[in-house]
Amino acid sequence: MRTLDWVILLAYGALLILIGWRASRGQRTGEGHLRADRALPAWAAIFSVLATEVSAATYIGVPESAYVGDWTYLQFAIGALIGKWALSVWFIRLYWRLNLHTVYGFLGQRIGPGAQRASALAFLVGRLIASGVRLFIVALAFSVVTGFSLHGAIVLMTVLSTVYTLLGGLKAVVWTDVAQGTIFALGATVALAVGLAKLGLPIGQVLSEAWEAGKLQVLALDPGPAGWLASVRPLPVAVLGGFFLTLATHGTDQENVQHMLNTRSERSSGRTVVGSGFLTFPIVALFLAVGTMLWAFHQHVRVAAYPSDDTKRIFPNFIMHVLPPGVRGLVFAGLFAAAISSLGATLNSTTAAWTSDLRPGRGGGLLRVRLITVVFGALLGLVGFLFAWYTGDKAEQLIQIALSAMTILYGGILGGFLVALLSHRRGSDRSVMLGMAAGVAAGAVLFFQEELFGLERKLLGWPWFIPISAALAVLVAITRRRRR
Repeated sequence: MRTLDWVILLAYGALLILIGWRASRGQRTGEGHLRADRALPAWAAIFSVLATEVSAATYIGVPESAYVGDWTYLQFAIGALIGKWALSVWFIRLYWRLNLHTVYGFLGQRIGPGAQRASALAFLVGRLIASGVRLFIVALAFSVVTGFSLHGAIVLMTVLSTVYTLLGGLKAVVWTDVAQGTIFALGATVALAVGLAKLGLPIGQVLSEAWEAGKLQVLALDPGPAGWLASVRPLPVAVLGGFFLTLATHGTDQENVQHMLNTRSERSSGRTVVGSGFLTFPIVALFLAVGTMLWAFHQHVRVAAYPSDDTKRIFPNFIMHVLPPGVRGLVFAGLFAAAISSLGATLNSTTAAWTSDLRPGRGGGLLRVRLITVVFGALLGLVGFLFAWYTGDKAEQLIQIALSAMTILYGGILGGFLVALLSHRRGSDRSVMLGMAAGVAAGAVLFFQEELFGLERKLLGWPWFIPISAALAVLVAITRRRRR
């Protein structure tokens, strides 16, 4: 890292703190802090939803998928758009009209306090684990590029995200997301442009070579040797996976739903979720284009500083060893932004779940809310430290499990919400809790199917996990109610 790169990163960090400070002006209540006075403009909420969706894993993982494969990852965005449309029609506007403090209050109103607390607790544990691991992954990349110690990088990012969330609450999260969304999109665009310029070939030739190599394929109908149940590649399976994953992430996960709950109007809440669905396409396409550029670049240019077969680090290595100073700082700031944006959203949403669902009625003053935010910031950093400490041979496997923690939980939680929303026989508080527990257990069994049953490969791919576990949760919830 050169001096200019450091100047860019430091300026970016100062900008986040400044936005948090400005967002804090006029805040006097804990509710206003956590809900941005329910006055978020739809366009800013859309930016914030997108910034929360694009984690550091996306910033690195989507280019890798295009580098080693093609553009079929874009099929999941089709399912996500359909899911977001369904959410806007049946879920989000209803949530907004009910004036929910958190999305789990919906279960409290429709089912009972037990279901509300159980879903909030599941969210809290899963979200802290998943976000803490993302913190560790980005801190690892930051330490490699900058020379910082790993523990110092974890502390730096934890403190930065906690401070601006502590100052401005949801308003700070949203307005910093607007800045961060701009930065990570600009960073990816600049990396794409510089890479193509260094490649030195006409765009037409690059596209022609990529097309002939099958690198630009978007739609896939053949499941291949894995079959329809195990493969995630065919269009129908990808759309199914994107649809149900979006129902869960944007219908039951407070980290995402908090943006839609606190817009200026019911209509704005619907616009937010659908608008983010349409904008997902150009964002995903941009990162896929970066991956295709990386493939073309390594077809024609030999880079001695790093191996081209290290696919998981192909984009970070390109940033570090190929991009010039200044540009390197900007693009790495984009990676930093993708990580920090999701951390701030995590801190605000976990604080809201604690004060509204798990410990309500104990005073929601601004000081208490800020103290709880600090506590969750410390817990988030602690998870990062735990994964930094665990560096054995199974570290990569453990990280993948932790990143998938919410996926294991989503089916059971979504099943509880579907019972509350769609079923005439909504079940009792106890039966819905049992249904959610059954759904979570099914999600765990599906996720660990290879280890549990001694399989060489999964019989069911991840797009089937949420619909199966959600269906089981619904069945258990309404069946036990009928027997009473």
